[in-house]
Amino acid sequence: MNTSTHQNPVIESMVFSGSVTRAKRAIRNKIIRKRKVVSGTKRNEKSLAIARRLFELDEFIKSKAVLCFLSLPHEVQTDAIIWESFRLNKEVFAPLISDGQEGLQISRVSSLDMEFVVGKFGVWEPAPDAREIVSPSSVDFVVVPGLAFDVCGNRIGYGGGYYDRLLTDLYGDVTHIGIGYDFQVLDCVPRSNLDKSVQFVITENKTFKCLSTKGIGV
Repeated sequence: MNTSTHQNPVIESMVFSGSVTRAKRAIRNKIIRKRKVVSGTKRNEKSLAIARRLFELDEFIKSKAVLCFLSLPHEVQTDAIIWESFRLNKEVFAPLISDGQEGLQISRVSSLDMEFVVGKFGVWEPAPDAREIVSPSSVDFVVVPGLAFDVCGNRIGYGGGYYDRLLTDLYGDVTHIGIGYDFQVLDCVPRSNLDKSVQFVITENKTFKCLSTKGIGV
């Protein structure tokens, strides 16, 4: 009989994974409830403040090709980020989820006046006839959605793992920016080995430059 007090590594991994999943679910539910009570006026004010902070980043100023999510109603609104990118003559791209694809694809956005459709999970994306799919190597700046972040750049998304896979596929010196409201930044968020962090987190009142061991708020 084995009298060792050590857990089987496989069992330990399963227990840890289940614990992280439950913790993430609880945080998602809490943040979703908080976002829903933000009024439309406040949402627009906070979104504009976040956009202005993003515009001040050297990484954005120097970027040439911006991948930006098309925001859902309760998310930080990204229209201003996209308009400013166009104004500065940057290339603009949006993510999309295609049937049969495990990860996100990247499609060029020629204008906010182009045709968009509601895709999977209710997310707006370029209409099929207007899509120009490009390689991840085409972008150098990514605006990432999320439900919760911490000052080290750890992120909780919606649970599909799409952005974790996308960030893994990006090549070279690409900047990853997470945006959210102040209450979406926590002291620490649970993470697994598959989760990818962001390099900056921007809220209406702070810009965090995320390091491997700590975050600096400015």
